Amino acid sequence: MGLNLDDAPLLAHFIIMTKETPPIDTDHLNAGPPRIDLWPHRSLSPKGFKIFMGVLAGLMLTMGLGFFLIGAWPVIGFMGAEIGVLYLVFKLNYRSAKKREHLLATKETFRIERVSETGATTVDELPAPWLQAKLEPSANPDDDIHHQQKLIVSSHGQSAEIGDFLHAAEKRELLPAVNAMIKNAQR
Repeated sequence: MGLNLDDAPLLAHFIIMTKETPPIDTDHLNAGPPRIDLWPHRSLSPKGFKIFMGVLAGLMLTMGLGFFLIGAWPVIGFMGAEIGVLYLVFKLNYRSAKKREHLLATKETFRIERVSETGATTVDELPAPWLQAKLEPSANPDDDIHHQQKLIVSSHGQSAEIGDFLHAAEKRELLPAVNAMIKNAQR
């Protein structure tokens, strides 16, 4: 039973690795139980960020020069501060994109390895028998679909959240993949 990754939606930011059809042709991914890797999405690439900041700085410099020539020279300082704040906000955003979650299911345990933006790693392990994954609060078709849901795995009174950085639509897409991974591991 292979997984067809060509049909995966573009919104999803996770990789499903199975024994049957690894998405990358390397030997080390072919061994071991299935796993899912999660990471936050950033739509602007680092190259795009440099281009954006260059265009913005050029625009601000041109406008600042105009203000300087008419005698409003303090405006240049405020424009420079705006560029600096925007640069800092983007850098913090890119730093938070370094988060990762690695999900691994075996017959005995379901392992969630979280890597923070600083590189610190924490691990949650839940017993695999009777493990369930669900969205909380459960979605009501009459409700607004934009409310925040959590993807929770639970077993024997223990629970953990998966992919807190993912969008609600991505969590709904991830839920069947996590349940399939759990089901395959429990066989």
